[in-house]
Amino acid sequence: MSAQPITTDDLVAAAPARPKLGVVPPTPGATVSTMGFVGIILGLIAVGMAGVMIVTTNVGAQSRELAGLRREATELSYTSAALESHIQRMSSANALALRASELGMVPNPYPAFINLADGSVTGYPKAATQDEMPFLRGIATKPLPKPVVPTTRPAQPADTGADSDLVAAGATGGQP
Repeated sequence: MSAQPITTDDLVAAAPARPKLGVVPPTPGATVSTMGFVGIILGLIAVGMAGVMIVTTNVGAQSRELAGLRREATELSYTSAALESHIQRMSSANALALRASELGMVPNPYPAFINLADGSVTGYPKAATQDEMPFLRGIATKPLPKPVVPTTRPAQPADTGADSDLVAAGATGGQP
């Protein structure tokens, strides 16, 4: 194998033919006119505005619903406070004593206590009767007697002989 000289004719014959470069003709579906572009932009703006309106309307509706729920929660908290106050009034010692007296129970001024740990009794138990502590049962005690008011007037002081004109003027009988 021997080396042969390469000539330019050999290079031209061995190289493939190159195509000529030129401007590609536009395809009919790939072009967008100025009016089409403006239409697309206006469509996007309209869709965006509609989306903003929908979101704003939903937020407003949720805000009104939230305000209603807060108002309802406030009313429920007031109702709860009123009910708790009612329960406290009904479970007070006075209310319990009044309801017990309505049932015919009487207070016992002689209580006795049982110590549950060792079973011992503290105090001396005694049965209660109906006439003890009537003020706790809502029974009025005997009214106090009314004071006697005298019906006669007290005697007038004796006249000391002072001049009535002087007395009216503010002077006494012994002073000028």
